[in-house]
Amino acid sequence: MSAEKSLFNAYQEWYRLAKACGRAIRSGNAELLKECQSRVQQCQPVIARLTREARDEWQQSKADFKAKEEQLHAVVSGLMEITRENLNLIRQRRELATVKLQDCAAAGHNLKRLKSYAPGRNSHWNSFS
Repeated sequence: MSAEKSLFNAYQEWYRLAKACGRAIRSGNAELLKECQSRVQQCQPVIARLTREARDEWQQSKADFKAKEEQLHAVVSGLMEITRENLNLIRQRRELATVKLQDCAAAGHNLKRLKSYAPGRNSHWNSFS
């Protein structure tokens, strides 16, 4: 298989993994997200090597180097867009978690205030602390 074909296959795998990361983020599946990110990291050095090899092939074969680079750029741009979408998903989930955490803290504070109104130390409220 040519380096160019291997390169675009590797990018296709990265694209598939990036989409899987998005699904993992949306579903809150941290284990799947971790696995996908690990596999993306494994793809990166392979893609760097294949990119060098494909460019060497293009130069040796007198291929339209500019057209090949534009094709490569389009693939990378698509991956960057998915990555931005995934980052936005993470940001949204983090914001939601922050709001929930603040709500829980406020509820805990309110419970402590309610507890202070309970008569005496042997109140039933003490069993909930």
